[in-house]
Amino acid sequence: MKKILVVDNDLMMLTFMSDLLDSAEYQVLTAKDGLTALEILENNIPDIMFIDLVMPNISGEKLCGAIRKNPKCKNVYIIIITAIAAEQDINFNEIGADACIAKGSFSKMSKHIMDLLERLNNKEPHGALNKIIGIEDVHSRAIVKELLSYKRHVDVILDNVSEGILELNINKKIIYANKFVHDLTCFSENVLLGLYFHELFENPHRQRVEELLNMINIGPQQISYDMPVILNGKMISMSILPINLKEHKSIIIILNDITKSKRAEEDKRHMQERLQRFDKMNALGELAGGVAHDLNNVLGSLIGYSELLLRKTDDSSSTKQYIMKIMNSAEKAAAIVQDLLTMARRNVYTENVVNLNSVIRNFLLTPEYDKLCSVHHDVELRTDLKSDLLNIMGSSVHLDKMIMNLVSNAAEAMPKGGILTIATDNQYIDRPVEGYDHINEGEYVVLSVSDTGEGISSLDIKRIFEPFYTKKVMGRSGTGLGLAVVWGTVKDHNGYINVQTKEKIGTTFSLYFPVTRMEIPEQHIIVPAPEYMGKGESILVVDDVDSQRDIAALMLSDLNYKVSVVSSGEKAVEYLKENEADLIILDMIMDPGIDGLDTYKQIIKINPKQKAIIVSGFSETKRVSQTLKLGAGTYIRKPYLFEKIGLAIRKELDSLETVHVQNLAHTRNQNVSILAWSCLLDKNSFFIICFCYPF
Repeated sequence: MKKILVVDNDLMMLTFMSDLLDSAEYQVLTAKDGLTALEILENNIPDIMFIDLVMPNISGEKLCGAIRKNPKCKNVYIIIITAIAAEQDINFNEIGADACIAKGSFSKMSKHIMDLLERLNNKEPHGALNKIIGIEDVHSRAIVKELLSYKRHVDVILDNVSEGILELNINKKIIYANKFVHDLTCFSENVLLGLYFHELFENPHRQRVEELLNMINIGPQQISYDMPVILNGKMISMSILPINLKEHKSIIIILNDITKSKRAEEDKRHMQERLQRFDKMNALGELAGGVAHDLNNVLGSLIGYSELLLRKTDDSSSTKQYIMKIMNSAEKAAAIVQDLLTMARRNVYTENVVNLNSVIRNFLLTPEYDKLCSVHHDVELRTDLKSDLLNIMGSSVHLDKMIMNLVSNAAEAMPKGGILTIATDNQYIDRPVEGYDHINEGEYVVLSVSDTGEGISSLDIKRIFEPFYTKKVMGRSGTGLGLAVVWGTVKDHNGYINVQTKEKIGTTFSLYFPVTRMEIPEQHIIVPAPEYMGKGESILVVDDVDSQRDIAALMLSDLNYKVSVVSSGEKAVEYLKENEADLIILDMIMDPGIDGLDTYKQIIKINPKQKAIIVSGFSETKRVSQTLKLGAGTYIRKPYLFEKIGLAIRKELDSLETVHVQNLAHTRNQNVSILAWSCLLDKNSFFIICFCYPF
């Protein structure tokens, strides 16, 4: 006995079909709507289905689509039986049906139904079934046409709105979902229809949605923008509205995908935090930099006078050891000042091609590392250094200090011991990364220092790079500048920082440095001390600090130079109007009065070829760069040391001039034109090239 399922929301039609098919000895099942039909199909697969086209709780058209997507129903013969055949152009093959019968009088419908079933039983060809059976027995109704047109219009609107719209029956099953919902969930309509709405969500969001649906009898419910749920990885707000019409009860749900706006807010918040952090670091840097500048001058005097005393003290003298201790202490204090300047991003370093692997390996051979190991003997160090690591531009000295601070910080985060890992890698970032820093796309060398320690709390992580902010006991764990120095060094190298941490699990600091394709040059050979002694040349020292002028004068005199000193830029200009100097040593920052740049601008108006060296305790600012472009030879950092200042002076005085080709003359007379150039080789020699040609 063949099984037939009849789906129609008209009770009279269901009764008529049941009686007709029962009398023909078919097994008949009935469903009052599309949703009920889908539930029946879960356990009963019929041979034939009669489906009404217009029904609540899933229309006949959508029901056909869902059946054809079900592999168990691939052999079911579907017959559309509809009352709108005359008002709507129905292509029943497109929606998945095999035949279509127009609803008319019961007598004519009975004949059409039984004729079709007989043809199916006799397995006759279906060629004649491509048209609507009984269409000639019905007439078009204007009101139905208008209503169908309005429905299509509404469907188009609903499928193009930027909100998800669903309808649920009173059992909370989906009976309608617009295109936005399909795209949001990545489920087709055939999959969505008949699902419990809350099953689209994962816990704990599923439980929250289910609780709201159970409260729908109280009134409309809402999931707000501030507390969204997650659906398929997207942040969703929603409104849940009960529909309580006399003839129809359902639930309308409106979904809003707020992922982009939420992420934009989060990005804005992170940006504001980074700007606040940047402003705070700058403010602290200004404070630290000002203090460091004054301290640098004081320490410069201590170191300079100590070095002068050492040169004049006999090795056998008992006072030499005290002078050495004074000098060593001053140098340690100077190192702290340099940390302040690094944090303030006012430090001076020479950009060279550097390989971080080499810096790390050299650090692991230092006494500082040995001391760390002796203090933290329960910490195991592991390295994972990329064998073909690319080079970066930077300062080995500053990078070494940065690594020491990171390793020290990691070791101290593991008071009970643990694993400390130093790793390097090449990484290409093809889109910006949002972390502790905003990391732009590009090629980077990444240095990672990880520990398995206590981790950093969410409250502390925002302040870890601030100077003197520490959870450690001050006086026992350094100066409190360690991570501030790391921050300043990374920023001076145009790099980025990311921090990943979990309390009780550990922390990883990842530092990103831009790659260079330049190769590391050969090691520079150190010049022996006699090579930087003076040859009696005259030098003018321009510095606003008395002690710095005195130290420079004493050192340069010892180096066999004739030294004059002035205390301001204005005095230097006046001096050079009446006197000559083979070289000037010009402090960059002088207060009050004009600074090094403005001083040099006025000096080269007097002597365009005046040689100069720029000195300061700060980094190479834009004004320093401008001074160098005007012709100043080099830039060195205070405090003054014999070797450093001596080498810089000799390099400037002994260097060959850049070959300047200058048109000296171009004269004419009646018979000949003479064109002459001079090429200056050094300060003592030049040659002239003349060309004579007929005119």
